[in-house]
Amino acid sequence: MSFTCEVSEESGVKVFTLTGRLMDQAEADGLTSALKQEIENGHSNIVLDLSGLKYMNSTGLNIMINVLTKTRNAGGEAIIINVSESVKQLFVVTKLDTIFTIMSSKEDAFKRLKA
Repeated sequence: MSFTCEVSEESGVKVFTLTGRLMDQAEADGLTSALKQEIENGHSNIVLDLSGLKYMNSTGLNIMINVLTKTRNAGGEAIIINVSESVKQLFVVTKLDTIFTIMSSKEDAFKRLKA
């Protein structure tokens, strides 16, 4: 299963829904360009819905770090939701769960971004 990224808007927040396997920088070009476009349009707060992300390696983690850095540099935040157990373990083992805001639901993420 290849990697895909779809962007939608809910409650005034951009939601990036990631599906498949995030293992290669070239696969993430769509994510990177969509993020750049949203930040240029003034949307620096985003939610990353990982419910469809089945696997991610260290390259995928690096891509996530880049997303977080770009949103924070633009004065915003990237909140991760719906993380599978295997992907969550990757965040825990690398201690990146202390850097990223990981929440269980869209509603909680929306509340956090609007606070």
